[in-house]
Amino acid sequence: MSLLSRDHAYVSTERPAGSDAGHVTPFLESRPGGLADRLGVRWRDRSPITATSVVAVTGLIVMAVVMVGLGLLLVHVLLNGGRGRWDVSVNEWFVTQRTTTLNAVTRWGSDLGATTTIVGIALVSVVALGIARRWDAVRFLLISLVIEVSAFLISTVFVDRARPDVPRLDVSPPTSSYPSGHTAAAIVLYVGLALIVSSLTRNAFLRALVWILAIALPIVVALSRLYRGMHHPTDVMASVILAAGALLFGLLAVRTGSAVAEHRRPDTARAR
Repeated sequence: MSLLSRDHAYVSTERPAGSDAGHVTPFLESRPGGLADRLGVRWRDRSPITATSVVAVTGLIVMAVVMVGLGLLLVHVLLNGGRGRWDVSVNEWFVTQRTTTLNAVTRWGSDLGATTTIVGIALVSVVALGIARRWDAVRFLLISLVIEVSAFLISTVFVDRARPDVPRLDVSPPTSSYPSGHTAAAIVLYVGLALIVSSLTRNAFLRALVWILAIALPIVVALSRLYRGMHHPTDVMASVILAAGALLFGLLAVRTGSAVAEHRRPDTARAR
């Protein structure tokens, strides 16, 4: 908890009266002249919540369309040739690498991206950020996760891809193999938290540590899902696109809400 409150003078300022109570998380502030700032000017007659919601819903729709389109292209066109054979060869290679030790390690690695783990860590993080009054960070994390989960579920409805034809080490969920929900959720959560934490501290060691974890943990999840025969390599690649889009739209949504709140204040002169 001390992480979120120390270096106060460096990382935040109090919001002026009339805006959301709490501190400003640096990377979530809109940049003058940026897209969020331009939307803030255009939508200054709307409430910040409405502006944030419009961008978030737009992001969900865009990512759902992108993922469904990519999935249909992948299943019906791209996998008919060499890419399909490559997918199969990678799946079969992982089977030949299986050992009792790796089976146990990848079970733990897969659990790092499981729904219960993601929800649990997200809940603890939201409570900690709420206590620290980092409401913009809470919105960013929740919006990004909702976009990822929603676009993932929509894509599994329209893209029916069977899981790899190899012995699987986990019980197959009812959803399609495309994309890897574990991998996408892990990227959104761990990278999202790294963005928040590294923005709230000047400690170089801590910044390096959270980014090492943010990169390493999703890789562990992805490799574990491949090893255990739960996804094709191209499913995992698609999940990276989904996660990146979810984080970008989550960032844009919160920055737009911040910009609207700023431009609604008649006494605020913003640098141009």
